[in-house]
Amino acid sequence: MSGISIFGPNSAVLEHAVEEQSVSADDWKTAEPKGFFSGVFTNILVPVLLSLVFLVAGPVMAAAQNRAYVTNIAAGTVSAINLNTNTEIAVIPVGSNPIAVAILPNGTRAYVANQNSASISVINTATNTVIATIPVGTGPSGVAASPNGLRAYVTNQGDDSVSVISTVTNMVVGTIAVGVAPFGVTFNTSGTLAYVTNRLSGSVSVIDTATQLVVATIPVGSVPWAVALNGPGTRAYVANGGSDNVSVIDTATNIVIAAIPVMNGPIAIAVNPTGTRVYAVNQASHSVSVIDTATNTVINTVIVGSFPSGIAVRPGGTLIYVTNQGSGNVSVIDAGSLAIIATIPTSGGCPFGIAVTDSTSGGTAADVIVTGRAATPAGRGISNARVILSGGGLAEPMYAVTNTFGFYRFEAVPSGENYVISVRSKRYHFGESSRLINLGDALANVDFIGVP
Repeated sequence: MSGISIFGPNSAVLEHAVEEQSVSADDWKTAEPKGFFSGVFTNILVPVLLSLVFLVAGPVMAAAQNRAYVTNIAAGTVSAINLNTNTEIAVIPVGSNPIAVAILPNGTRAYVANQNSASISVINTATNTVIATIPVGTGPSGVAASPNGLRAYVTNQGDDSVSVISTVTNMVVGTIAVGVAPFGVTFNTSGTLAYVTNRLSGSVSVIDTATQLVVATIPVGSVPWAVALNGPGTRAYVANGGSDNVSVIDTATNIVIAAIPVMNGPIAIAVNPTGTRVYAVNQASHSVSVIDTATNTVINTVIVGSFPSGIAVRPGGTLIYVTNQGSGNVSVIDAGSLAIIATIPTSGGCPFGIAVTDSTSGGTAADVIVTGRAATPAGRGISNARVILSGGGLAEPMYAVTNTFGFYRFEAVPSGENYVISVRSKRYHFGESSRLINLGDALANVDFIGVP
């Protein structure tokens, strides 16, 4: 999942949204990037002591190496955990009833679904502060980031839909109708398909991310909560809380090829990086079932804390993290021995969702330089044009002014990111005033053509 394309699915929609968010020439200097089981959606949509987690792996920035982010549903906060020391290093206030969290593949942002606030909180992982709040549908309950980092998909239980968020503009750019009470969501490795569990329909919706249309609906077990795919995307695994089993879907045919009995109340699920093991969290049995994917059988059971609800596998596959609502902590399981090697307390109680990021997944991105020029069609430089670089690993936009010959330069820009670069001038009009760029290394000749 380390590759990031310069234009992801629905890039035209994204660029249109970027244009609407552009900074004017006059205000560019001051521009800034824009209770416990209570509330109707907790009571109606989420039974007591039930939740879900999402794992997003990929290359990360230094700002969020070896971190876990855990939602504390009772306190309306997110705990940031240092996975090197297994300690809580920050507690971040978010919205009401935070239930799920996903981290962008580069590790710079965490997206938190606030079920009772009908919103998504966006956390800057460098500062562990909320930098944006995005209104979505009713009862947001699940969130996942696309492999290229350009989209976040949010399931809305209350209105049977999925909100599509541009992570560059932090705006909703699409809404997709799915089944009844959608909860879990994940992408395949290429990001071409998204899979959504519909709790009250007993099904999984398969979404084509290019068209934002449901292309298949797959019947599974009773009350499907969570879904996870293996690395190649050939199998999808669904935790069915009402039928105490895990459905195995052949994604080539969209047919369930096995139903694996587990213990009581499977609610969350994860697959190891090699695809050899599936881990199903059994909430009512306070345990995790370990499934051998070669035989589709349970080969071990790990007893964890009270009412476990979420699970994440460290990108290297050596450690497994399980949130325990009733115990107010996170169990750390050694994937080899299946022994619990640490227990991490969290503040606020009732830890639900968890997502992890790891420096081993892609290393630390370096700072690079971006240069370019604003000029007329005849090649004459346009001076004093305002150039704005936003998105990616920036806490706030960067600004530059073109010189006498129309050249501009940005230094110390984090690489491995997707950015929007825009140009504004009082005297010239640019047909393409905003561009989406992928910054894998130093980038030159990001040029703009303007006419009076």
